[in-house]
Amino acid sequence: MQSVNSAAAGATRNTWLLATGAITLSTALHVVPQMLQPWFDPAWTMLLLMIADACVVALIVRSRTAWVIGMVLAALLGTAVWWHQQILAALPSIALNLMLASLFGATLRRGETPLIVRIAEHDGAVTPQFERYLRALTRAWAIFFAMMAALSLLLMLFAPFHWWSLFVNVLTWPLIGAMFAVEWLVRRVGFRRLPPHSPLHIVAKILAYQRQVAQMRAGPTSAK
Repeated sequence: MQSVNSAAAGATRNTWLLATGAITLSTALHVVPQMLQPWFDPAWTMLLLMIADACVVALIVRSRTAWVIGMVLAALLGTAVWWHQQILAALPSIALNLMLASLFGATLRRGETPLIVRIAEHDGAVTPQFERYLRALTRAWAIFFAMMAALSLLLMLFAPFHWWSLFVNVLTWPLIGAMFAVEWLVRRVGFRRLPPHSPLHIVAKILAYQRQVAQMRAGPTSAK
């Protein structure tokens, strides 16, 4: 437990870097291609910036999985550019959001421990009331990411391309931040007996949990 707390404290200083870097690079994915359009194909500019975005996130999180996901998403976008199929440009955002929805949703099955409960349990025992709340919160995040995937698809099919780009590249991270903020307000107003963790604290805990899981998985391999 003490090691997890120290890991969370170390992750806190990276949380602002992650948020700032992700929002800046994601916004650049929408703005820069339009600025450089007279000289470069916007699709190729978006592809290069997307790879840079994935690399920054992977460096901060220090996860091989983040590298793999970033490269897969970049490959999907590259395929869309190569085939000149604009609708395929929505595949990376749809795939990522569906993957995240599945990550949360799969832990809601009978006999499984909800993902957010697992993260909270690394701080110590979780009360039954808190566990019920965290199960509902895990379900809320699964629904959130499923809705993000659906909106990405609908905008790509029925709206101008720059509307889709604005939603995926500019609004995604603020919407995720809004989810953290709303959850904090709900907990503070309607569940005052539960731990009043701030959004920044929660993100730091998630990063610390992810790193500890990665270290545990790498442990036996490194031992060999």
